[in-house]
Amino acid sequence: MVEKKASKPAAKASVVKDAKKSKAKAEVKSAEPVKKTDAKVEKKTEVKATPGKKNYIQKVKKANVKKSTEALEAQKMLKSKKKHPTFRGRFGKRNIRRKSKAKWNKWRKSHGIDLDRGLQHGYRPKVGYGNPAEIKGVHASGYREVRVENVADLEKINPKTEAARIGAAVGKKKRNDIVTIANEKNIRILN
Repeated sequence: MVEKKASKPAAKASVVKDAKKSKAKAEVKSAEPVKKTDAKVEKKTEVKATPGKKNYIQKVKKANVKKSTEALEAQKMLKSKKKHPTFRGRFGKRNIRRKSKAKWNKWRKSHGIDLDRGLQHGYRPKVGYGNPAEIKGVHASGYREVRVENVADLEKINPKTEAARIGAAVGKKKRNDIVTIANEKNIRILN
C-alpha cells in the first residue's frame, strides 16, 4: 500500500507567515505618532530653483494682440486666392506609387529621356499658378513670419505686418524673456 504523506512543510510555512504578519502589526501599533514640526512644513512650501526640476521656470502666457488692418487685409486676400491642383509628377499609373502615400503625393522634377509626360500623370507647376507678391510667404493669420532666437531679434519686427516665430532650440528661460518683451511691444507670437 502507498502511504499518503502529510503536507507538513506547507503547514509550517503558513505558520511562519502568520507570525511575521502579527509581529509587523505589533511594531506599527507600538510606534509613536510622528509629530510635524514647523521646520518640516516650511520646507514643503518652499520652491527651490534647481535646474533639474520641472517647476524651475513657469511658462509666461502670450497676450492677445489685436490684429492690425494690414494683417486683416492680407488675411482676406489669402482666403480669396485661387486653389491649385496637387502637383504629383510622373507617377500616376504605377500601383506602387499611390496618391495615398505621402512620399509619392509630392512634386518631383522628372528626369530622364524615356519618360511619358502625359496629362494622366497629373498637373505640372507653371508660371501661371503663382500667387500674387503681396500674399507670398504670408501666414494664415495675415502676418509675415520672422524667426526669433533672442530678445534683440524682436527689435527688427514691424508689429503691424510681421509676427514672431520662436526658434525650436530656444530654452524656457530665454523664451519667457522673448514673450514678455513681445507682450510689451504688442508683437504677435505664432508658436
